Amino acid sequence: MTRCQRSALPLGCLLPALLLTLGGCRGGCGKRFSGADRGDGKIPELRAPKTKAGAIRIDGRLDEAAWKHAGRTGPFVHPGNGREPRHSSVKATARVTWDDQALYVGCTVHDANPTSPFARDAVDPHIWTRSSAVELMIQPGDPGHNQHYYELQVDVKGAVWDTRFDDYNRPRRRTPRGTHFGHQSWASGVQRAVAVDRTRGLYTVELALPWRSFRSGPGQKTAIPPRPGDTWRINLYSFRDGQRAALAWSPLLGQGNFHRSSRFGRVIFVQTPGTTQRN
Repeated sequence: MTRCQRSALPLGCLLPALLLTLGGCRGGCGKRFSGADRGDGKIPELRAPKTKAGAIRIDGRLDEAAWKHAGRTGPFVHPGNGREPRHSSVKATARVTWDDQALYVGCTVHDANPTSPFARDAVDPHIWTRSSAVELMIQPGDPGHNQHYYELQVDVKGAVWDTRFDDYNRPRRRTPRGTHFGHQSWASGVQRAVAVDRTRGLYTVELALPWRSFRSGPGQKTAIPPRPGDTWRINLYSFRDGQRAALAWSPLLGQGNFHRSSRFGRVIFVQTPGTTQRN
């Protein structure tokens, strides 16, 4: 993609000038990262252990034992070069776990002044344009192409944007009511809760994504729910200020926008921490 209009394309417009300045400090800098660097081109991997049904309550707190044992991303990095920003207004880390009903993601974002103009029950608001938020890109299985993937954004007020794509940024069509991105009729059914701690300058987003919302892509035989040992492609982002501040778990490294599934991280679903056996 050679041109990009931020007002038209959700979460993915990484202009060269933006990539040089994402490390800037907006709305509060907070603590520095601990030295994360993913600029070597390797795809990050995370082992997500299975938890017991009912072990997590979606309240935005991440205080259950299941979260203690969940797989962790480490600090998010600069989406362009993969290195630790000296400072960022959207420093973030995430945890991932699962059971037979859902995929669970807990994301903590160090944003000193998170904001959103949208109501929790708004229908597919353009979160990427105005909110402090997190994003998930999910491609069932590990096919190594951009076909059949999902996008989900949740902002600091719990507003949700979710859609499904057939291929890289497609379909995309203009209507009298504005541009439609992907298949916006898809509904993730996500359960979510957001807790804001202004004293510490952070907010936490806790999500439960039901497996029943996903399906295998054409010609694929991806098990849903996944089995222990299965791998899915997932990427996570934090952002605010119309994406002028943004970080990623797996950086794009100049290989397209936030939709490039070949740069998504690998989440390996395991039975218990440190294992990859298949049932």
